[in-house]
Amino acid sequence: MDDNTEKLLYTLYAERNAKKPQMSAAAQSMGLAGEALGRAVNVLYTAGLISGVTVKFGEDDANPVAVATDDIILTRRGVALVDKALGLDDYSSAIQKLRAVIAKAAAPGWEGVKAIANKALQDHFQTG
Repeated sequence: MDDNTEKLLYTLYAERNAKKPQMSAAAQSMGLAGEALGRAVNVLYTAGLISGVTVKFGEDDANPVAVATDDIILTRRGVALVDKALGLDDYSSAIQKLRAVIAKAAAPGWEGVKAIANKALQDHFQTG
């Protein structure tokens, strides 16, 4: 799995553990666009890790990649893959999961993932 694909997977996982998940907004806000986003979405979709997406690859430069992520969701398989990679289980709390994503996202180039996970974590500590 390439770096952009992995970042998208962890972004969706972090957003899934937010108080009020907005998966499509998270997918769009992580900084990937155009062909890079299309390829990452296609890899995750083909592997059965996400659903609710449409990817259309253009036949030439005049018809670029089009990705619709309005209904994007992380599948159970996607959740299980990230849980396993982070050493978590079904009984881990959303806060534990978000902290694990933040630790993973401490690597250079993962600032967007870390920001999304931090925001989701802070929402858990907000009252109201």
